[in-house]
Amino acid sequence: MNEFACQFGEQNHLNGVFTRPGEFTPAKPMVVLVTAGFTPKSGPFRLYTLLARTIAGMGLAALRFDLGGIGNSEQIDVSTPLKVRTRCDINAALDYLQGQYGCEQFILCGLCSGAEDSFRYAESDVRVKGVALIDPHAYITKGWHLKRVFSRYFLNRIINKLVRSLGVSPLVTAANNDNKNQAGSGGDLIDYQYMEHAESSRILCALIERGTRLHYLYTGGAIDTFNHKGQFRKMFPGIDFKGLVTLSHIPHIEHTQVFEQDRREVIDTFSDWLSSCFQAELAAG
Repeated sequence: MNEFACQFGEQNHLNGVFTRPGEFTPAKPMVVLVTAGFTPKSGPFRLYTLLARTIAGMGLAALRFDLGGIGNSEQIDVSTPLKVRTRCDINAALDYLQGQYGCEQFILCGLCSGAEDSFRYAESDVRVKGVALIDPHAYITKGWHLKRVFSRYFLNRIINKLVRSLGVSPLVTAANNDNKNQAGSGGDLIDYQYMEHAESSRILCALIERGTRLHYLYTGGAIDTFNHKGQFRKMFPGIDFKGLVTLSHIPHIEHTQVFEQDRREVIDTFSDWLSSCFQAELAAG
């Protein structure tokens, strides 16, 4: 495995790290990891670094880079809307890899906003053959409400009624309120809004029609909008996934995977998806 820094873009304003396996061939797709929020190209708790190196161990090259204005990348043409600049930055990354190495197939991956940036971009570029999304857009369904009531709060309500009948202070309720206050929107520094359902449905249909493979991975950090695997199909009723869309739900880990074993679980899930959905590509060359 080899790793080296690279610069690309209209004014060489974008910085990245290219990780390539020992036996490298452009016949295989390359993986591009898109910045998550304001976190630089290493990813939260170095998730992207570890993921890129794992991918290289599988025989695929990976590029992790900073979008303009994040990490070591400069921001140019600030008068242009952010979505347009982001699309141009991702396009510059793919153009760089194609021009430098001759690769014509790509797999995009991202966490949170990086997932949605990858998803949006994929619609406009036929070179993208796969997209992996970690905690992307999710939409509350009736099943979400039922799951929330019976799995998260049902036991607490029973306990609270019991302790009240015994004249004991309801500590469980107090603890839950404290947690809610700490995690609520009032305490968040950034209130990121996921894309509207109409947009995600349109893009999803377009990618499926093109034969693009997609993998959605939801962690416990998405509990406020996604809390069980069956919810996904209910979010997009009427859409035929044609066997191209797969899903993982790992509710016991956090959004940014503070613990090493949690990051490893995310990486293993992504690796399994690559192995199962891109067997021919992995064997190429």
